[in-house]
Amino acid sequence: MEILLETKNLSIEYKSINNKANSDILAVNNVSLKILRGEIYALAGESGCGKSTLAKGITKLIKPKDGDILYQGESIYNQNNLSKKLYPTNVQMVFQNPYSSLNPKMKIEEILKEPLDINTKYTKKEKDEIIKEIIADVGLQDSVLKLYPHEFSGGQRQRIAIARALVLNPKLLIADEPVSALDASIQAQIINLLKELRLKKDLTILFISHDMNVIKYLADRVGIMYFGSLVEENYTSTLFKYPKEDYTKKLLNAVPILKK
Repeated sequence: MEILLETKNLSIEYKSINNKANSDILAVNNVSLKILRGEIYALAGESGCGKSTLAKGITKLIKPKDGDILYQGESIYNQNNLSKKLYPTNVQMVFQNPYSSLNPKMKIEEILKEPLDINTKYTKKEKDEIIKEIIADVGLQDSVLKLYPHEFSGGQRQRIAIARALVLNPKLLIADEPVSALDASIQAQIINLLKELRLKKDLTILFISHDMNVIKYLADRVGIMYFGSLVEENYTSTLFKYPKEDYTKKLLNAVPILKK
């Protein structure tokens, strides 16, 4: 299967706020992974292990200290990369908190149209058609386009955030803890929506979560992060049955089992 995105020995540091420490914080440490076209690849681990930092590095929100990121086999930092200009539109991100990721002063129509205004030369009619189609794809009526974010529930806001990420028709969708702030019943709806969109839009998804039950249901492959390093990686079914690393075993042992 074709490799869509690959990180090679990627390391990301944060500047220490302690002037006396004279040392930076290595949030991502020498991580190499491959995401295959069409798959759902999950990154799992405790809060603070570097999952979200790695995602921000992939989306170029944070500049890495060392290593490289390859998209369709070419470095995204290569000045001669023909796809470099398209990379920001081909890789989009859904953030964890649906209450803070949408501009409260903008109507939903404006929120969805903004990426099209910045990145495309579509006519107004074409933009309107794209927006109506994408809002239907996430299970909402086009009447929501005239409303503001505060008029929606958390689950509806996350659907809108997903629509905004998909409006440019990306190839890779990064979902950073997209259901952790939602009620359990709403979580299931969003997870199933991602599964449906993966097939309908021919998406590749990098799914970040600490919830191993959700990962077991959703992902094709799993990478386990611990203190900034990728310590284990395997197909989901294999990793859950035959974990190798002690840390992975501890994660799986901590998963609650629902009794009938």
